[in-house]
Amino acid sequence: MDKKFKFYLLVISFSLVLVAVVSLLFGQIKIPFNEFLSALLKRGGRIHSIIFDIRLPRFLLSSAVGAMLALSGLVMQTIFRNPLVDPYFLGVSSAAQLGVSIAIVFGAGITFFGISLASLLAFVFSLVLTVLLAKISTRINAERSRAAIVLLGIAIAYLLSAFNNFLSMFKREVFLESTFWSLRGFSNADISQFLFAFPFLIIGFLYIIFHSKEMNIYLSSDITAHSLGINLRWFISTMLVFAALLTSVSVVVSGSIIFIGLFVPHIGRILVGDERKKLAVISTLVGATIMPLFDFIARSALPSQEIPVNVIASLIGAPFFIYLFFRMRDNGLFKY
Repeated sequence: MDKKFKFYLLVISFSLVLVAVVSLLFGQIKIPFNEFLSALLKRGGRIHSIIFDIRLPRFLLSSAVGAMLALSGLVMQTIFRNPLVDPYFLGVSSAAQLGVSIAIVFGAGITFFGISLASLLAFVFSLVLTVLLAKISTRINAERSRAAIVLLGIAIAYLLSAFNNFLSMFKREVFLESTFWSLRGFSNADISQFLFAFPFLIIGFLYIIFHSKEMNIYLSSDITAHSLGINLRWFISTMLVFAALLTSVSVVVSGSIIFIGLFVPHIGRILVGDERKKLAVISTLVGATIMPLFDFIARSALPSQEIPVNVIASLIGAPFFIYLFFRMRDNGLFKY
């Protein structure tokens, strides 16, 4: 492990702890540090409830979602060999929103084992889309599968959006409620959502770490990857499944939060380079740090109102995307 990687690992880990402390202490109600320490030692009381029932679950969930989107973005950019790809590239968000709209039509208040029908259908629809695209990718020539998946993903996203708009015609509240669902962020975060999302994060992280060598080889060329024994069809399809699964889970627990998966891997590249194992570790930590920070800004910027965290992420991520877009112009991006 080189010194540069160790240094950034230490710095980002410290930043994550610092963001955690700030998230727990500050907000609409500022908690003095001595009261914070007292709340850690004894149960009950208003301060203890604010910290452990509201702010801690919110921090944990936002951190997990940031890490999942960062990992998903890294995998997507690797598979498509394109630095301008993000986790929502395949239409996962549109599939989830259609699932929410159908749930609203049939009764969004229905729950199964504590999970709302809206969240359940959002997860199922996005997962079905993922499996469908992965299945298609295994039946197409590996060199053409990436372009085919992109085109299919875009077409399916438009189709799902059309169904969503169709449902809105018959029940007007569908559009409004599904839009609010997709923008809800972490305002209703609870520990059960974190416990649902965390295993997916761990499994996805370990899978990517264990296959980081194949990712490095794959980046060179299809010919090199094939000559070194990588089954390209299987590799592409399984990586897409894990990337879309991480995105699907993040959408279910927090709605659509764009640009995190786009620019966090680039921050990682600036810090530690392109080696996928180091990049996966650093991107996970950066995502886990940046998302709670954005959420803190979202709930603290205005005195008595919360800004959707997606708005904060877009305000910061969109200019970064524009910068990348024009920076990559001279590297042949516009030839494709």
